[in-house]
Amino acid sequence: MQNKKILTLPALVIISLLVSGVGFSHWEKIVTINGVVQTGTLCAKFVPPVLQLDQGNDWTCDEGIVNVHQLTKNVGSSSTRIVPPDNVVLEIRLDNVYPSYYNSFDFNVKNCGTIPWRIQEVIFNPGNIVLTHQGYLRLDLTGDGKDDVEIYWGNSFGVQNDPGDKVDISFEIHVLENMPQDQHDLSFTVQIVVWNWNETIAQPNGD
Repeated sequence: MQNKKILTLPALVIISLLVSGVGFSHWEKIVTINGVVQTGTLCAKFVPPVLQLDQGNDWTCDEGIVNVHQLTKNVGSSSTRIVPPDNVVLEIRLDNVYPSYYNSFDFNVKNCGTIPWRIQEVIFNPGNIVLTHQGYLRLDLTGDGKDDVEIYWGNSFGVQNDPGDKVDISFEIHVLENMPQDQHDLSFTVQIVVWNWNETIAQPNGD
């Protein structure tokens, strides 16, 4: 009889602990933290003025954009426009230009956001031609399947531009022999694509 009592007591203790444990496992406290999470803004835009070399008498050069010099005639002309409302596209218009006509353009791209960025690529249209490093490209402005102008773009890629800063960019154009006579109001556009400053920047030849 005594042995049965001894065995019963631990069993009651175990049951009591189990019940108590279940009670503890349901205790909880919810803590709410109020705050504001802010993300940065990636923004780039062309800002005036857009300057050009041809302000009077025409300029000319040889193929490959060499031997640049001014002429004594004023026949061809160029104009520029920053396309609203986002100001991320620059439009160049050519009027009455002819083979060997030359011009150069100088402008600024501003970091209008809160994140530093680098220029990743430049897109030219017509043709949707993407440039990721300094060099030459050609465009067909008349749509006849023949290249009308060659462009030389300098190396503005990969340089960090901080918020509020401007990067000065320039490029040159040369009208090729394929340009038909008496062409008016021909145009092409330039668009700058920027990436977050710590993103990988493409290198020439995929290196």
